[in-house]
Amino acid sequence: MARTPTSSTIDRPLAAESGFTLVELLVVLGLLAIVYAMVAPSLGRAIGSGELRVASHELVASLREARSAAIAGGREVRFIVDGSAGAYGAGQVRRPIPRGFDIAAEVPEARRLTPRIAAIDFFPDGASTGGQVVLAVRGGGARVAVDVDWLTGRVWPAE
Repeated sequence: MARTPTSSTIDRPLAAESGFTLVELLVVLGLLAIVYAMVAPSLGRAIGSGELRVASHELVASLREARSAAIAGGREVRFIVDGSAGAYGAGQVRRPIPRGFDIAAEVPEARRLTPRIAAIDFFPDGASTGGQVVLAVRGGGARVAVDVDWLTGRVWPAE
């Protein structure tokens, strides 16, 4: 009894069927490069906006901490926004803003120490001199403003 092949692969060499041609690989790599070129800019913006959100939460927390220190300590606490050094904070502690960001404060002229340095004072009764601190991505783009109410000293991100 003679055996008959059950598959047609027995007659053909295996190496001729497996793998990809160089042209196929180059086409796939070209398509991947095009997709990456379209996605990369939006990915960079998403990362930048995430950093901005984190930095704005830290700014709000620092302002609220200064207000709480004024109330708890029964003394005035001065919060400095230094746009020239890219830092902010109360007392002797200054927190730098992340690289690639700018910070500025809109306050009454009497609270402006220099054109790029401003102060927001918090009082023992919870009130403040008020103002707005703006954190922005350098070169335009996304920005976050944080309001400080002069009457209540309440701190919140502006809408």
